[in-house]
Amino acid sequence: MAQDVLIFGPETIQEVLVNATRALGQAMEYHEARLQAELLLAHTLGVSRAMVLAKLDESIGRDVAAQYAANVARRAKHEPLAYILGHQEFYGLDFLVDRRVLIPRHETEMLALLALQRMQRVPHGSPVVVDVGTGSGALALTLAHHLPNAEVLATEVSPDALAVAEMNAKRLNLTGRVRLLLGDLLEPVQTNFDILVANLPYIPSARFVELADEIRRFEPRVALDGGLDGLSPMRSLLGQLESHAASGGTAFLEISEEQGPAAVELAERQIPHAEVILHHDLEGLARVVEIRLNNRPRVVDLRSSHVVTAFGLTDEDGLPAGCC
Repeated sequence: MAQDVLIFGPETIQEVLVNATRALGQAMEYHEARLQAELLLAHTLGVSRAMVLAKLDESIGRDVAAQYAANVARRAKHEPLAYILGHQEFYGLDFLVDRRVLIPRHETEMLALLALQRMQRVPHGSPVVVDVGTGSGALALTLAHHLPNAEVLATEVSPDALAVAEMNAKRLNLTGRVRLLLGDLLEPVQTNFDILVANLPYIPSARFVELADEIRRFEPRVALDGGLDGLSPMRSLLGQLESHAASGGTAFLEISEEQGPAAVELAERQIPHAEVILHHDLEGLARVVEIRLNNRPRVVDLRSSHVVTAFGLTDEDGLPAGCC
């Protein structure tokens, strides 16, 4: 066990880092194990990682070493690093996270980017932005941070997750900028949206058991399991979009990389008068379905378009290729 490896008596920071790296290295590459060992020690000591690296020759007390060993043991048992550290960076902001919420991921930043870019085309100065299934509040609070004139609403079916979002709103001084609403999908929303973002559960139920241990055992299943085909939550949300959208409203829905064609077909079938656009990430993987309400029917796969940019944004959207 990692806890047994770390404590032999007075040791230097360098020595405990070597032992921690060895314990973590059984499940990951050396460079990643070393980085995580350093981050965990910085967290335990309540200092920056740079400060840890500046004091490698200093000794570490037994009490601190014991606490550090416990944290390393948690990580060695596949508990996500973000839960142990208690926070996760997203779109340049730092969010509190724990096992009540899904850990914000880099790929979801594409939703924020697309929404911010699309906001340039909203014809009035006080847009309504809705984040469906807000979890930690990462998307809603990010958009509120960047859109001071927007009315931002965030819905969440889990009271526990909504409590985390509230903590993050207070921590980021955005309490007055975001309305947190308890309820399923758009049921608690009484205002028509201009922009909607949603990172709904999209893992097919049968695939849940195949997920990595640190996801399957620790992150909330309700935030991951998307039903038989992974598209059940999306299907329900699509049925509510038209009745909740302002004229020209736009929705951005994150999907799994293999769901692109099925998600586009589903959106086109359920909202036949919408324009449906499939966005791909930098690796060419399907990542976001954009649904523009009250437009002529058209399906666009931006990966195959000659105006594709780094995140699948077209010139008409106001961002140069390779931007951001």
